[in-house]
Amino acid sequence: MGNKRKTALKHKKTQFKFLSLIILLQILFLLFNDFGFITWIQQNSKKTELHSEVEQLLAQQIKLQVEITKLNVDQEYIEKIARERFMLVKPGEKVFKVIESKTMQE
Repeated sequence: MGNKRKTALKHKKTQFKFLSLIILLQILFLLFNDFGFITWIQQNSKKTELHSEVEQLLAQQIKLQVEITKLNVDQEYIEKIARERFMLVKPGEKVFKVIESKTMQE
């Protein structure tokens, strides 16, 4: 009778180990497969980054559209840009360069 109990107990331990191994493998599969939890976290992070990038690009697009509108309509803005970026002057104007000395900067 004692031998049967030992065999039954061994059989239950083997079943428990086998079941534990299967559960562990399923958990690992759920974590690391192509549709697993870790992949989901990485994709969520990438999605957040892309949303942020899209927002930045939309803001930049709006700024550029305003710039285009100003360049098409506002003559004073065009002159300002020509003076600041391209160092252009109107006929008859004189350009003076102001050089700051090092003692003035300190």
